[in-house]
Amino acid sequence: MKRWTLDDISREPRWPTERTLALPGNLRGNAFRAWGLHVRSRFGHGAPDKVRAFLGLDSKSLPDVPTKKDWYPVHVQLRMMQFIIDEFLGGDARAFESVFEETSTTAEKTLVLAGRMTGPGLVLRMSGTYHESVCTVGRCTPDVGSGRATLDFQGAEVFGDPTWRFSNMVGMQSMFTSLKRKLDLLEGEDRGDSGFVIRMAW
Repeated sequence: MKRWTLDDISREPRWPTERTLALPGNLRGNAFRAWGLHVRSRFGHGAPDKVRAFLGLDSKSLPDVPTKKDWYPVHVQLRMMQFIIDEFLGGDARAFESVFEETSTTAEKTLVLAGRMTGPGLVLRMSGTYHESVCTVGRCTPDVGSGRATLDFQGAEVFGDPTWRFSNMVGMQSMFTSLKRKLDLLEGEDRGDSGFVIRMAW
């Protein structure tokens, strides 16, 4: 099975737009966090509207802070990330990590605090439940032990998308940053067209 570091996966060619747009599944709005607030803070007042225009949405259909009541096709998040990288970061995918860290700070404060006190295992064990609550396709099965974890994503075409894979590996890196823990290992493993595994050790 092919494996990637975060640097490796950031350089993987994107899927054609038509293929990304055809991905089945929907994502709950709270998975976007306060994306618009952070994009505006980092890139200027009109930046969120540039993102929305690219996606063909307006501020009513895609607010700066989507809620649990809002649902979007999975491709919206992927194309949003791609546009931010291209338009505001000069094509540097790794620079997106700092934006992701900012949006991650809007996560549930109680969970972050608990994770800092008990370690990342608590948060990672909840990954399957979290995925089920925000995404209508696929499943995430966590396997967490002492100082290591794997997240096994199976059963959805989006798990094969290079942008999705990069986004979720960045998400793990950012989570450890928010918990003030250092990752000794972060790698992704290809499991075919509808599967992906993220391995971590700390």
